[in-house]
Amino acid sequence: MNTEHVTAHEISIQEKQKPFITPRLTFWQNMGVNLLLLLATLIWGSTFLVVKDSIKVTGPFTFLALRFSIGAVVLALLFHRRLRRITGAELRAGLIIGLFLFVAYALQTLGLQYTTTSMAAFITSLYVPFVPLFAILFLRQWPGNGVIPSILLSSLGLVLISFNNNFTFSFGLGELLTLGCAIAYALHIISISKFAPGADAINLSIIQIALTALLDWIAAPIAHEPLAMPPLSIWGSALFLGIFATAFCLVVMNRVQQFISSVRATLGYALEPVWTAAFGYLAGERLGPIAWAGCVCILLAMIVGNIRFRVPKGRGDLTET
Repeated sequence: MNTEHVTAHEISIQEKQKPFITPRLTFWQNMGVNLLLLLATLIWGSTFLVVKDSIKVTGPFTFLALRFSIGAVVLALLFHRRLRRITGAELRAGLIIGLFLFVAYALQTLGLQYTTTSMAAFITSLYVPFVPLFAILFLRQWPGNGVIPSILLSSLGLVLISFNNNFTFSFGLGELLTLGCAIAYALHIISISKFAPGADAINLSIIQIALTALLDWIAAPIAHEPLAMPPLSIWGSALFLGIFATAFCLVVMNRVQQFISSVRATLGYALEPVWTAAFGYLAGERLGPIAWAGCVCILLAMIVGNIRFRVPKGRGDLTET
């Protein structure tokens, strides 16, 4: 009896240590995944201007608390039966993923107070080359050989977009906070790929969003934000972001990454700054030619960093990316 118990335990450990192998999808499944990623990035791309205008009226943590509270309540009401079946593993995973989510959104929202939406969007997009690096470290997923060129291109792009029209270097607090957001967001994507397979995507999403809302409510008074009822104009933005950009998009992330790797998902997420630049252009924001060259470098880094090359055997565990 004891021998059988130990053997079963060892098998369980071995199963948990196996790297995630992405399943093969049919053509229509691939189309569905790509369409979901396209829709999610379109929604995210529209949020920069909305958030930037909203935090001028209310504090950044107060606005985030409203946004994520709405998202958590909406999902909990729609899927309350699933929550009754939530497991301890899903709860722990959701808390870990949610911590990265809170840090990413907090830094991004704070950074938007000190930089333009276009600048914030493209610096945030640096999570794209970070994800393949973190995938190697934490998931044992080897991406394509284009990772090093993508890092160099991203670094060059970051320098170029930090120059203003007077050719003076400008990398201030807003850019630094947004860069921290990119790192946290990359870790958020990696943690989803680590924990989402085999879990309930809805339950994971609810825990992440609820934890982020709770931490934002705690951070608001610490940041000396007044605990007052936000004006009516803020509620429209909070509802849009809470329902669509938070609840819907995070469910898409957690569901999609059950079937594709973190690196492939990131290639889809890379469309977000393109949409943001388009919305920023429509709103009258303009980047100088050097900054636009930096944007091109970052976009090229997204593509190069996700090109598949043949990887020599013997480099460790190789998974499809």
